[in-house]
Amino acid sequence: MNIQGSNNTTTGQRSTLDYSIVGCFTLVLLLFILLLDAYEYVAVPGASHARNQLHQGLEGLTGMEIMDEKELAQLQLHIAEAKAVVHDKKEEVEEIVEKVELMEHELKPETVPVTVEEQKEEKEKEEAIVEKTVEQELGIDKWCGSCKWQHSGFNCDKRVSWLMEKYHIDELEAKEATLNQGCHTRRNLRAGGKLME
Repeated sequence: MNIQGSNNTTTGQRSTLDYSIVGCFTLVLLLFILLLDAYEYVAVPGASHARNQLHQGLEGLTGMEIMDEKELAQLQLHIAEAKAVVHDKKEEVEEIVEKVELMEHELKPETVPVTVEEQKEEKEKEEAIVEKTVEQELGIDKWCGSCKWQHSGFNCDKRVSWLMEKYHIDELEAKEATLNQGCHTRRNLRAGGKLME
């Protein structure tokens, strides 16, 4: 009688667990190498092409943009520039509108708003005038939005809504950033209202 337990595997065979461990280790190692390649610590031949193809495929399917650190920094710079341009233009237009309102009130004293409701109504009209004028000055009034943004699978309107949601900016700033960053169809609307490509 043999007291020792019987061994179902022979010495030359590997168990499923052994193969699973080797497979998991290989997968983790491969992912680690690809991660290092993504951050440009090592260069894996062919990985950049495969990564670019994967990014393009994902961008087309999801409508999202995958960016590296340089592209992200560039986007943030475009957004900051757009905010500054829109802010400066709004201040300039608001100043002009205020001067016109003062001149109108001096010429026609009866047009001065007396009640709170009249003041609120005048303020809303001023804001609408400022908004329209800023759009015209920046060329955003000619915005089509349905054109394809750069060479992606989505249009400029979708890009604007993504920028507004992701970076918490208003529509004018998002449109300005989109125009400066690469609206494919309407690159330089400021050139006298002519489209330049």
